[in-house]
Amino acid sequence: MIKIIKNRKKNLITMLMVLLLSVPVAAETIRFGMITTPDHAWSRLMQQFKSSLENSSSNAIRVRESRFAKVRGESSIIELLGRGQLQAAIVAVGSLTTLDPSLNGWLMPYQFSSAAQLRLAAQSDDAKVMLAGLERHNLVALGYVFSGMRVIMTPTLMTSTRDLKGKRVGTFPNDVFYNWYRQLGADPQPIQIQDIRLWFEQEKIDAIDTDLATAVDLQLYDQAPNLMYTNHMAFPGVFVVSKSWWAALASDKQQAISAAFSQAEKTTFAALEQSEKTDLQQLRERGVTVKKYTETDFNGVPEKLRDFYYGTNERLKRFGMAQEY
Repeated sequence: MIKIIKNRKKNLITMLMVLLLSVPVAAETIRFGMITTPDHAWSRLMQQFKSSLENSSSNAIRVRESRFAKVRGESSIIELLGRGQLQAAIVAVGSLTTLDPSLNGWLMPYQFSSAAQLRLAAQSDDAKVMLAGLERHNLVALGYVFSGMRVIMTPTLMTSTRDLKGKRVGTFPNDVFYNWYRQLGADPQPIQIQDIRLWFEQEKIDAIDTDLATAVDLQLYDQAPNLMYTNHMAFPGVFVVSKSWWAALASDKQQAISAAFSQAEKTTFAALEQSEKTDLQQLRERGVTVKKYTETDFNGVPEKLRDFYYGTNERLKRFGMAQEY
């Protein structure tokens, strides 16, 4: 009898161990927010990040996009990250300048002339300090991400930058963008990416400040078939995570997330130059008239704006002067 009882206990323990081992480990879910179009460099980066992380973490981490955050925009994304209600995001530098004005240094007109310069600038001490400072706002920055330079698309052909005078230009909601267009005599109109086509239809804007990938994805050539190929401004983003969420993660998960981001950023950046060429070619094939502009076509406005912002922030000035060419 005693032997039977011992065997039953042994079998029971064995069954319990089998059950415990068969219970799936709860997956860590990363909900991310971003506002870019599907084929944008940042969207591709996030998809590569998702694939890399999920394939390398033995299904212990899931990555999901927050549709709610996408609709609400970047100000809402930053707020949700700060409260720990969103785990990760790619946020435009222009949306983070209210947290650290020195980040405006990335947006100076004609500050950069190539993608290689952007990558090099990201390694500077001042660029790293900018990222570290975001921790004061419950954000941990894993690194910079890059997209194409800014251009202008218009319904009617413009033959000179002077033609922008009096025009309502849809712009990213950031004071550098506003001051840039005011100096050109234009009327800047802050706009969300999802509203661009509607505003053209409703004739609320006469032009849009955008990048080539967004122009292709949104088929802006239907409403604005003229491209002022200015490359007037860089438009970096930052891959950020919620600080409170990050601090609670096990170190192995932190390392896996950092490694997945690093790999995705390198892959996306390597393809950026070719993507820009492909997007420009697609616009040409769809009948877009392309006219190229350089800094000299803007009659001293870029230098004037750079000098103004250099006087507002010492770190911004130091960062900007280091990148001048």
